[in-house]
Amino acid sequence: MTSNDLGFESLLKFYHSKYNLVYKANPGNAGDGVIASATYDFFKQNGLNYEQYRKTNDYDSGKDVLIFGGGGNLIEGLYSEGKEFISDNKNNFAKVIIMPSTIRGYEDFFREGLDKFIVCCRESISFEYIKSLGYDSGENCLLTDDMAFYLDLPSYLSCVEPFKGVANCYRTDSESLTNEYRENNHDISLTWNGDYWDNEFLAANSTRCMINFLEEYDIINTDRLHVAILGSLLGKEVNFHPNSYYKNEAVYKYSLLNRYHKTVFISAG
Repeated sequence: MTSNDLGFESLLKFYHSKYNLVYKANPGNAGDGVIASATYDFFKQNGLNYEQYRKTNDYDSGKDVLIFGGGGNLIEGLYSEGKEFISDNKNNFAKVIIMPSTIRGYEDFFREGLDKFIVCCRESISFEYIKSLGYDSGENCLLTDDMAFYLDLPSYLSCVEPFKGVANCYRTDSESLTNEYRENNHDISLTWNGDYWDNEFLAANSTRCMINFLEEYDIINTDRLHVAILGSLLGKEVNFHPNSYYKNEAVYKYSLLNRYHKTVFISAG
């Protein structure tokens, strides 16, 4: 945790003291389930009461604040669900807090939300981009760790001793940089993929399964961000490869470099 994370915690506690918090988990794969499960842990650790977003509920822009789960969903050209959800709902809430995210594009969307959004970025490239759109550091944009670092890790462990050598966990989707076929590959993040993570128990159990799988191995080779983060938290030797844009390297530099010495980033080419 960095000093910026203390500002992140204070931000959530401030809005909790004045508004009703309404949480919408970001859709996506099991890595997004890790984000959601860690967010539920964070809420509990900090005594933050919240309600799950429900499309059928009526919300009050004078009383309610929307917390959107964040992650890697706000990437123009790859994903649109997060942007569309926030656009459809922002006027129903006093503020929209976008949890730690990597952001690319959607310039008009963010400029239009300048007075409504509070944007938390999980690496410096996104943070500088959001500031370039008129957001003020410490006011309506923050730089902080990915939510996975807030996992209550002991509650997910099987504590099995590693008895396998190397786990290859490479992407098999549109964010793969090389689309290279690899023998004995386990893209465990695609065990679940969809708008599932408002289910706290499913998010926790999916996250537990990912962790229990990784616990068995000594070495993890991956270009999946949350596989790399979980492997790092478990103290594994992690060889972390780039994805199709800057996300992996940027998060590595901000949150993993110099903190998890057994995790190394393998630059492309």
